[in-house]
Amino acid sequence: MSLEHSPARQLAGASVNTLDASLTIKEFCKAEKISRSMLYRAWSEGWGPKFYWVGVTRRITSRARLEWQREREAEAAATAVQHTAQREANE
Repeated sequence: MSLEHSPARQLAGASVNTLDASLTIKEFCKAEKISRSMLYRAWSEGWGPKFYWVGVTRRITSRARLEWQREREAEAAATAVQHTAQREANE
């Protein structure tokens, strides 16, 4: 096998989406367009994404990111229903 067609060479040029790789905190924040402080606040308040440790680095899997997004969407939908009900009750 030539170096040009080696698996390592192919992975080097692959995108994150292709590999379904886990994200660092910096990568996650950039992808979600949130600040690091917002992410740490989410973890401290119990609504942050699941993560695992690699040495001293936290990693967030694509599955954990998707679960976190779905939880945020469900929470937003529930809040919208509550606001609608309150408006209708006040009319």
